[in-house]
Amino acid sequence: MLTIIIPTLGERKQEFHRLLTSLETQTMPALELVVVSQSHHEAVSEWLKPISIPYTHIRLEEKGLSKARNAALPYVNGDLVTFSDDDCWYPTHAVATVHNRLKNGEDGCCFQIFDPEVNKTYKHYPPRPSSTVKGRMLFRKSSIELFFKTKALTSLRFHESFGLGSTYPSGEENLFLQQFTSLKKRLAYYPETIVFHQKPTKQSRLSEKQLISKGPLFKAMYNTPIGLLFLTALFIKKASSIEQPIYSYTKAIKALLSFNKQRARGTK
Repeated sequence: MLTIIIPTLGERKQEFHRLLTSLETQTMPALELVVVSQSHHEAVSEWLKPISIPYTHIRLEEKGLSKARNAALPYVNGDLVTFSDDDCWYPTHAVATVHNRLKNGEDGCCFQIFDPEVNKTYKHYPPRPSSTVKGRMLFRKSSIELFFKTKALTSLRFHESFGLGSTYPSGEENLFLQQFTSLKKRLAYYPETIVFHQKPTKQSRLSEKQLISKGPLFKAMYNTPIGLLFLTALFIKKASSIEQPIYSYTKAIKALLSFNKQRARGTK
């Protein structure tokens, strides 16, 4: 059985219903939901009442994507698990595909995200499958394309300083995958669409706050010298797309230097 963890602020009714409808029409209905509402709890409760899929609804007063996912993990009953957004939706074969792919020896697998509205993939993906995803490829993975065997995540948690609603609004999946691979867990890649999501604009991917958060992220994943190297390379590559590249780069360096890497070992 696949457990789908869904954090939500309860503010996107239409998108949430689209997600639920896509899950109720799966060709293989071996799934359950763990929904974590962080506001509008009663509205979310009403949205869930009509569905036929087994679910657990957790009401969390604190905000933060990583906090919600960590709160949900103890409630997972499935032998497989994934982390959904409340505005994505799934092709009818998604659950069956995941069960089929994770029959093999890998501990997790990742796929592709597709935007059917513009008929484009969410990002650039390799055309061929890979039995092992590692190194810089970990930076190119989004949470909603990742699926794991639950037993492989027993000791893992998301770093709660990273992710939407936290101090640093991105990078939580990168740190999570680093923990995963450091434990010698194997992540495979398959060039298949597993989930639908609107393709982000270049501007939304390069907000000042997200860029600044890259400094602490690189330091958390590596160390100060390597973090500075990765940060500099990122800003050189993206400079033409950043409104104030020198200003943002300076702030990112300050954030990197002030970040306490030891806290990356915990969840706070």
